[in-house]
Amino acid sequence: MYTEVKELVNFVCRYMFGRVPRRATGIFAAELGNCLVAQFSSSWDIKNPRNGQMERMIFIKCGADGSSKCFEGCAAESGLRADEVLENMPTQLRIFANPGLLFYRATENGVDVPIWKGDVNTDSHYQPIPEHIVRTASRKADSCSNLGGAGKPVLLNKKFPIDDLAVLELVNNMYIPLALEKCDEINSNLSHIREKYPFLFTFKPTSAQTYSGIEFSQTRFGSSKSRQDLQTMVGIKQLVNSNQNNSYCDQIIDTSIYSNY
Repeated sequence: MYTEVKELVNFVCRYMFGRVPRRATGIFAAELGNCLVAQFSSSWDIKNPRNGQMERMIFIKCGADGSSKCFEGCAAESGLRADEVLENMPTQLRIFANPGLLFYRATENGVDVPIWKGDVNTDSHYQPIPEHIVRTASRKADSCSNLGGAGKPVLLNKKFPIDDLAVLELVNNMYIPLALEKCDEINSNLSHIREKYPFLFTFKPTSAQTYSGIEFSQTRFGSSKSRQDLQTMVGIKQLVNSNQNNSYCDQIIDTSIYSNY
């Protein structure tokens, strides 16, 4: 389910690029992903993908029904207002999530337009970047992904003579990388979900860097400059002193030789 939710969240968040701060968008994406995992878990069945489909529908600005409640809570968690998020979204949009298939309808009785299609067991090789970005080298991505339906990419002060939408999105970082981290939180209300879905989405921007204990031990107070090897420095100092002493002895010998003449 993690792969399907990641693709769904990236489809939604592409409407926010260039309009909402990137960090807030990333945090919102992770919160929305975790909310949807909890919402979909009770009806998710890879053996019968269409079962409970209506329970896994999220709707956006659908007349009197408004929008799914998840948007308000996830927006608040990311420091945004719900209207800041929803004002960038199209109206009458309904998105459905099934194992191995995502699609949307632009109207209540509209046709099913595919967003993503893949294997129901894709989570076995989960990766944080959306699949349409991973497949940038191939134009065949259009046959299995309709993420372009969310609109054109935003090019900020750059022009690229490339007509491949996925390539443009990759160059402009028009996606939200969502990593998975094991959840250690103890919550009796979510224990039944965590047994089957033990991971949480986290926003991992490309600029984020993590360091292990070994890497940190090679630095001075966490700086990126490597610490000098003490033994090597001692060896160099001894070698220099040795050369200086030899040079001084040679000078004394030369002086004594010339003094005899």
